Amino acid sequence: MKYLVISLFALTLLVAGTALAADAGDAAKAPKKAMELKHGTSKRMHVMFNHATHKDVACDQCHHDTPDPKKPFVSCTNADCHATPGPRERDTMSMFVAYHAKDTDRSCYGCHKKLAAENPQFSGCRPCHMSAQAKKEAATAKKK
Repeated sequence: MKYLVISLFALTLLVAGTALAADAGDAAKAPKKAMELKHGTSKRMHVMFNHATHKDVACDQCHHDTPDPKKPFVSCTNADCHATPGPRERDTMSMFVAYHAKDTDRSCYGCHKKLAAENPQFSGCRPCHMSAQAKKEAATAKKK
């Protein structure tokens, strides 16, 4: 019995290690530079997103899995996912809902809302949706 328990424990460690290595491999493939998410009708509504600042978040927290092992995570706006146009659509297939759903940590807004108690800079819309001038002013103030 003791050998069975030890064998099962070793097998569990092997499977968990493989899963962690796969997640790390996916994170290594993530874009290194910040990307501009251009899904609003106004440039002021565009959001700069940086995968590097989200490195502690598992990829499948935001991205759905795909059956293609070469591209396990695809862009949110592909034809099969959140391609419904319109910034205020309430359809679950719209980009607005994908980014702003309040009661799930799969959305940007929902996750930031959940973490806002520990990270006060996560509250409100402005941290993500800033005009270019406001972003420059915030960067300058941060350097001082």
